[in-house]
Amino acid sequence: MDNMSVPTYHVVMDVDCTSHPIMVDPEKDPYVNIKQRLYRTSSFYKDFKQPENEPTSIAKQCKEQVSSMCACTSERRKKFCHKLLPFIKMYQKYNWKLDLPSDIIAGFTVGIMQLPQSMAYSMLADLPPVVGLYMSFFPVMVYFFFGTSRHISMGTVAVVSLMTGSVLARLGPQYTEEVAGRGWSGNGTEMFFGNSSVNMSTTTPGAPPVNLLSKHDIDMQKIAIVSSFCLLVGIIQVIFGACRLGFVTTYMSDPLVSGFTTGAAVHVFTSQVKYIFGLDIPRFGNLFQIVYTYKAIFSSIHEAQLATVVTSAVCIVFIYLVKVQINQRFKDKLKVPLPIELFVVIIGTVVSHFAKFKVNYDMKVVGEIPAGLPDPILPTFTGMGEYFSDAVIVAIVAFAQSVSLASLMAKKHGYVIDSNQEFVAYGFGNIFGSFFSCYPFAASVSRSSVQDSAGGKSQITSLFSAALVLVVILIIGPLFESLPNCVLSSIIVVALRSMFLQIFELKKLWKVSGFDCMIWIVTFLAVVILYVDLGLWIGLIFSFFTVVLRTQRAKAITLQRISDVDIYADDKKYMKTRNNPGVRVISFNSPLYYANGDIFLRQIFTISGLKPQRVRKEIKRFGSVAEFRRNSSRLQVTSNNIVADQEGMSNGNCSNDKDKNDNSSAMVHHIVLDFASVCFVDSVGCKVLNQLFNDYRSIGVKVFLASVSDDVWSVLKTTGFLEKYEKNVYMSVNDAVVVAISEGESFNEDESESESNAEEIDSRPEDRLLAGQPR
Repeated sequence: MDNMSVPTYHVVMDVDCTSHPIMVDPEKDPYVNIKQRLYRTSSFYKDFKQPENEPTSIAKQCKEQVSSMCACTSERRKKFCHKLLPFIKMYQKYNWKLDLPSDIIAGFTVGIMQLPQSMAYSMLADLPPVVGLYMSFFPVMVYFFFGTSRHISMGTVAVVSLMTGSVLARLGPQYTEEVAGRGWSGNGTEMFFGNSSVNMSTTTPGAPPVNLLSKHDIDMQKIAIVSSFCLLVGIIQVIFGACRLGFVTTYMSDPLVSGFTTGAAVHVFTSQVKYIFGLDIPRFGNLFQIVYTYKAIFSSIHEAQLATVVTSAVCIVFIYLVKVQINQRFKDKLKVPLPIELFVVIIGTVVSHFAKFKVNYDMKVVGEIPAGLPDPILPTFTGMGEYFSDAVIVAIVAFAQSVSLASLMAKKHGYVIDSNQEFVAYGFGNIFGSFFSCYPFAASVSRSSVQDSAGGKSQITSLFSAALVLVVILIIGPLFESLPNCVLSSIIVVALRSMFLQIFELKKLWKVSGFDCMIWIVTFLAVVILYVDLGLWIGLIFSFFTVVLRTQRAKAITLQRISDVDIYADDKKYMKTRNNPGVRVISFNSPLYYANGDIFLRQIFTISGLKPQRVRKEIKRFGSVAEFRRNSSRLQVTSNNIVADQEGMSNGNCSNDKDKNDNSSAMVHHIVLDFASVCFVDSVGCKVLNQLFNDYRSIGVKVFLASVSDDVWSVLKTTGFLEKYEKNVYMSVNDAVVVAISEGESFNEDESESESNAEEIDSRPEDRLLAGQPR
């Protein structure tokens, strides 16, 4: 007895709760089943699934929700305050001794960087540079109280500035004409924006207005428009946050955002070319703006100002060398990156002032920058319907850019942000800023990176950066009046470098997914050729369309059992697979719904080799299914069609050698559909399944479903599919195959007898155990 080899027994529990006691023989490598439990899905649910709760009516749900919201307990009030004002809870755990010095250093570092960027991006929006300074103070202060991110720097950003400028380009001239048409007589008419007034003068009474508005008046008009626009964006963002719509960014994939921002960078660069060359070119409408702009640039390139071009070139080279060759290359050794933009602004202002660039070279400069904080002005609601769609797009784009950056920083530092509260925070910031001549704000990638690398620990950093900006607004601002516009444009052009480098993602995207690559290209081209807002919509629509295309391109594959293991895999990718005589196992790796129902049928018919329409013709020729079987020497399944027997019953070619060796010449009597990868089925999908089952039933072939998820099961039950085919659904592929093989042993007998055998399998004693059944 001691010399005898005693087999070792193990019990393996797989994921679908079917236990398989197996024997491992030390002399052999294969696994041999000695007992197995088989479950139909209905029987499994009956034995193990918990009873489902009765669905609650909508009225009852609303009542419970209202009752919950109206319950004003102390704990609920505390929770609401912490949720609405995250800084309360955040700074209860703030380490003032260790974190405050880091926040002070990071705050002043970001503030130094924010000064030139805010003025430059404000000019990108076709607004006075001082507006950018206001945006670096008012909305930033509001975000400190309501935001959940500790490491993002809020303020002006390129994409939002560009989109705001497009609204001004479309509505600015229209509003000027509207103001002029309100009435004027003699020496002038007065127009009011809130509490401010603009004086408009004309030349001759009764004649068309000439030079109706001064530059200052036009700037005031633009500020009035963007303030109203900012208010509308803020209201939309607050509504989205209150409605828990923070998930909307999930529909903007990374390839979409990358293509969009790269396309927007092209527009930003194009808008700065006229300042770099000192050209006087009007801002064109949205559609085909790039084409018209470059046409105007090339037609007037001979008017370029040499002094402006030289100044721009020197600034661009200088900024690039410091930012890329010093700050990036030696970022590990530098505690704080060199504020090259601020140095360029200061040097440019000093040189321009003493060399009198404006007088001697006719170089365009920033001009008047008023000292002090602006008076709060109530934004007007005139014309909001004309830019409502623009406001929705800007609200989503600003949120998407900011919350994605906030999520990245949160993951890096190990905390969690609330996307819905972020929506609310951005909205409150825009609403408050709209009273102080601001346009929509967002998080800056470059400034947030600097804040993080400088050691910023919390949003207290933003308080110190805002304090530095406040000093400039109150005292230092007028000193920058001699700053050339081309210097600010140079800062913007170099800042676009990282956005243009995104084009190198195409190669990687193509290797990963052709669809992702096409989303990038389509979005980029649409943004460049058409414009930012329309290009984004086209990119979104195309992105949704690719989802449908992916499901339609899904392929059904043949699965075969890997030798001596109860695992079914693609026989084209795995070795040692073995075919089950008379049973075809097919997997479909896509949802089954209205868009791919016909494709699903065609693929099943093709890959199974059994096309019911052809077989029915043969059955009709013989008179019945039984007669057809008796007269058929075999019904062999290949990957393409029904193979004819020696008498030429059907057409096709012989199966491959592998199938021959595996006895696949046995008559096919069952098809098992693996639904493990089918995440949902709609009503059309249920009709398609019903058609498939009926078609194969008419030719004497039974279809089983396996590995059906609970959600798919519920849909099948609701649509009535299970009333007819409940006993054809099994918990696993192996369970379905074992039953199919057992039924196949008596397949050539009467169909009714085959049905009774299926009932016996399900109702056998010993808890439906099949002993000694080979897998």
